Amino acid sequence: MTVPDSEKHQAWQDRYRNGYFLAPMVRVGTLPMRLLSLHYGADLVWTCEIIDKSIANCLRTVNDQTGVISYSKDGREIFTTHKDEKSRVVFQMGSASPDTALEAARTIENDVAGIDLNCGCPMKFSVQGGMGAALMEDPDRLCAILEALVQNVSVPVTCKIRVFDDEEKTIELARRIAATGISALTVHCRTRYMRPREKAMWHRLNRIVDELSPLPVILNGDICHFDDVQKARESTGATSVMTARGAIANPSIFRKESVSVLEATVEFVKTAMRA
Repeated sequence: MTVPDSEKHQAWQDRYRNGYFLAPMVRVGTLPMRLLSLHYGADLVWTCEIIDKSIANCLRTVNDQTGVISYSKDGREIFTTHKDEKSRVVFQMGSASPDTALEAARTIENDVAGIDLNCGCPMKFSVQGGMGAALMEDPDRLCAILEALVQNVSVPVTCKIRVFDDEEKTIELARRIAATGISALTVHCRTRYMRPREKAMWHRLNRIVDELSPLPVILNGDICHFDDVQKARESTGATSVMTARGAIANPSIFRKESVSVLEATVEFVKTAMRA
């Protein structure tokens, strides 16, 4: 077991304070997008969700010319990263099993800055497999996965959830998750059934922040402009924020003075060619 001592755990928590992060996004959170977001000022970047069974026991190879690190299985590339993001990339995992989650985490832990358990994805493929938002309705399994990771990996472990309609149920789940020893909790301020067009419920974060303090709590939902960062932190007390759609619209959202979409697009192509 590699349970961190209090000093190390505090240092791990500090990584998630006062930050502006790239959220995990299916098909979007690729290596070029992550590197570009870091170029424009993101403090940390999340990968798209990768299922534990897919990454466990993958073959690791390094391209000496580009520096790209690839994890593949049965001839199929599962995950790519680069040394330039090693200290700032958080690997998001989909899992329904403590044992498989740990096997997956041990496969990639030396190439990432942290591991995040996805407990908020409402997509059918995820929920039917007992992963994503389904874990919120199975807190024993959720916490068992987190405990297995916290107690046995060498990098910080975090978790991303949504909110329930019932605020008390949300608070109780957040308390249980925090008790596993995670380094930060991200809350997407929508329920499992809300769509992105529906306004995120920032006001639901205040109690979570108060209940879990001093654990870092990261806000996700409706961070669409640089100015939203300060608004969100002031109105909710969130330790940090992350953006998804805002970065899709323009990856330079992490800068106060963003560049044009055209300039960002050109830079994306250059980054993709290098990576």
